[in-house]
Amino acid sequence: MAKSNNGKFQGADIKQNYSFNAVNDYNVRTYLLKHLKNKQTRLALIDEHKRFPRGGPTLPGAPPPLQSSVLAQLVDFLRTRPQAGKHTIVETIPWSEYSIGLLPGKRGGVVRILKERYPTREEAEHAIFKKRVKALCREYGIND
Repeated sequence: MAKSNNGKFQGADIKQNYSFNAVNDYNVRTYLLKHLKNKQTRLALIDEHKRFPRGGPTLPGAPPPLQSSVLAQLVDFLRTRPQAGKHTIVETIPWSEYSIGLLPGKRGGVVRILKERYPTREEAEHAIFKKRVKALCREYGIND
């Protein structure tokens, strides 16, 4: 197998999604990091997500309430993170209890269900959002 310019075997970059991850990192640093570094702005984004974790309800004759562009970018970014260890919603009692699970990252693996329980999907959705934001902040050295 031939080596590429960076010394790795060809195909290694594709396997590790190098281009995708590099673009994601660029987008975080360019468009999101300034909002996450500012604690007040970050808390405002978290509060906005709490009010509309799935974009908000639609009313007849009115356009759906949309999340702000920064929150929409943040949510989109968090949804594209690698699957292994990613938080997900698990409906433990239909329509009345939701838990958070950790994805195994491979087909056929077992989702590990955490002890946290929420009465609505929206509350579980928001809890996951906060966990993902906290992890992203840690990844970029934001510790407050």
